[in-house]
Amino acid sequence: LIAAVTDPRSRIRVVITLRADFYDKPLNYVKFGELMQKRTEIVLPLSADEIERAVNGPAERAGLLLERGLTTSIVTDVNEQPGALPLLQYALTELYERRDGRTLSLKAYHEMGGTLGALAQRADELYDGLGDEGQEAARQMFLRLVTLGEGTEDTRRRVMQDELMSIGDRDEMSMVLDAFGRYRLITFDRDPSNRAPTIEVAHEALIRQWARLRAWLNESREDLRLQRRIASAADEWRAANLESSFLVRGGRLEQFEEWANNTNLTLNDVEREFLQASITERETRIAEEKRRQEREAALERRSQNRLRMLVAVFAGAAV
Repeated sequence: LIAAVTDPRSRIRVVITLRADFYDKPLNYVKFGELMQKRTEIVLPLSADEIERAVNGPAERAGLLLERGLTTSIVTDVNEQPGALPLLQYALTELYERRDGRTLSLKAYHEMGGTLGALAQRADELYDGLGDEGQEAARQMFLRLVTLGEGTEDTRRRVMQDELMSIGDRDEMSMVLDAFGRYRLITFDRDPSNRAPTIEVAHEALIRQWARLRAWLNESREDLRLQRRIASAADEWRAANLESSFLVRGGRLEQFEEWANNTNLTLNDVEREFLQASITERETRIAEEKRRQEREAALERRSQNRLRMLVAVFAGAAV
């Protein structure tokens, strides 16, 4: 990137967007930090007037009518909220689907929970419409779609679709993906490196606004940290072509094994295979050590027997 930007022969122009709470990360690289220092454009939150224009302008171009007081209610809800634009985008989409002819009404806006409640209300409606197995699949899915904050807010996490499909019944997970995807609460893409299908939360505001998801995260925070450690180790093991030296051993394996036996999080196929391979390797080493000790004990017994025989022979000769 640095070469592309600074080489005088380069015809490439690079535009990078970066969240404010991750601004410090690229500053760890001196040359990149210098470029950022010289060429940064700060995008400020929208003012109340700008939010109003963002609502009214597109509605007018689409020939829609906004009921009196609707724009004021939206601006009041959204103004100075973190992640205001994604919240506004989703709320206006929901409001459009509830329109009365060409009119967007204040009643429909309040019924859907306003800007702040629209995401959470739709998520609850979808979740409540699932059966017991579907609800559990949804819980497992959303917990994997969040990166836990370490001194920062929790953020969304892009996950390979195969990872989600292997943590339970594939039909149930497919149904959950379809339901939440249809209402744009999750998005579908492809990994740029291998084109494999990926899933992520569409609006990070959902992590902050959906009380049920917040409760799941608070209940499972330590479980998730251990699961991510297993996942990371399993990925390294798989990248090393299942090399046994990458398996976990000792106290760490005991910790993972005990956790796996008691957690209500479901491991995916790779994580289960990694943990089982580690356990199998430990049992193999224990069995080999037991056989070694048995061989040494047998040799010791034979040595003792020969010694006793020699003692008896010498004793008889002496008599």
